[in-house]
Amino acid sequence: MPEVRADGIAVYVYRRVGAGVEFLQILRAKSTGEYQQTWQTVYGGVEKGESAVQAALRELLEETGLKPAAMWQVEFLETFYFMPHDYVLVMPVFAVEVAAEAAIVLGEEHDDFRWVPEAEIGKAFMWRTQREALAHVLDALRQESPAMEWLRVKL
Repeated sequence: MPEVRADGIAVYVYRRVGAGVEFLQILRAKSTGEYQQTWQTVYGGVEKGESAVQAALRELLEETGLKPAAMWQVEFLETFYFMPHDYVLVMPVFAVEVAAEAAIVLGEEHDDFRWVPEAEIGKAFMWRTQREALAHVLDALRQESPAMEWLRVKL
């Protein structure tokens, strides 16, 4: 029976360009364990004694060199069956806004990066749960809910 784990985080990085937004994708290196050479968002594990928010900030810095201008919890949990290791992963999702000119500094787990315009999300993001998470991010960006006050991460 597959184990259910909740020890990961997902971070969707975006920047505002003109009237729209673009989302960051990073290319997994050939040397990584699974899903080599696939375009992903920032994913990572929560270390012992670390909160999900702390893990998201750490992974963001390690994988991209970025620091957020704004960050908030998305009202969505990303779930994924990780077939190579037979477990179901449930992850809190965070959205991070960065400056349009923010410099990306990739860590060793990634070979390249790209910015994906909103109109290309359906083609660029391979997993259904990623597209669903992004739909929630975009919805929150378009019409801020009264809950946003409690979803913002104090930086």
